[in-house]
Amino acid sequence: MEEARDHNVLSCLQRLEMGALGFHSRDPEELLKKDRLHKLKCRVLTLRIQRNQLKVEIQRIKEVKADLDEGISPDSTGEENGAKSHTLPLLMARRTQLKDTLRAHHLIGGYEVVEIDSGRRVCYSLSTAYEDTYLDTFHLELDLTRGVRIHRHDIPPSIPLKNLAQENLETDLPAFLHTLREHVSGLAIRLYQLRLIKEEVETVSVMETNPLCSLLVLMCKIPGEEETAILLSLRYEDPTKALPTCVTLESNDKSLPKEPKWREAKSQFLEVPPHKALLALRNQGQIL
Repeated sequence: MEEARDHNVLSCLQRLEMGALGFHSRDPEELLKKDRLHKLKCRVLTLRIQRNQLKVEIQRIKEVKADLDEGISPDSTGEENGAKSHTLPLLMARRTQLKDTLRAHHLIGGYEVVEIDSGRRVCYSLSTAYEDTYLDTFHLELDLTRGVRIHRHDIPPSIPLKNLAQENLETDLPAFLHTLREHVSGLAIRLYQLRLIKEEVETVSVMETNPLCSLLVLMCKIPGEEETAILLSLRYEDPTKALPTCVTLESNDKSLPKEPKWREAKSQFLEVPPHKALLALRNQGQIL
């Protein structure tokens, strides 16, 4: 059965190659376009095979879950129940392994892809996450009828999609998708961290930000008899990152930003997510 499936895949690839490359054409530019289309179709076929394999794995997870839910009664006897008791740890280990595989596919190495209009278009889904929390999923539909073109998408306007596409959409699709995912992931994480600041550190006021969330200006109140505040500016010069690359402090008390504890706090914002750094400052009594 495996040999038959491999033979079918190879035959399909050969048909794609003959149909996509069109050896009768002598135009070098036309051959180059057809070669790119051929490679893209092969990539779609590979992803479809991987998707089918994941469906099989998901079915196995369901079967394992059913076995676990069935359980083994404490007073059960006989060879069949004995065999189940020996198999149960293996089933649990297999279930954990498959869940890890699926998580890695979605968040690390894989893209969800759907073929549209008999292969004339494909739609990629780019998932984002922060720590153990799933965030937004963005979609990109590509038209394959005339080279590789973006047909429609829901990528935020603040992401320079056009510039990224001009760099390597047609020449290196995997690299384009990787770069695009880094941009949407960086934005999604920064927006989520901003939300956590508003929810977890209510005493800190958000004074300024922008659509790309590459600038964040926060006002923190300082405990004491006199009303003192410090203005914290976080700049994210790399739009794919979730940590700021530049931090500045300003205060009506000019000597405050020069104090050692605030210099140390400034460096913390370069290494720790801002909501966690602010919580640490509040727990230490440096801010209200």
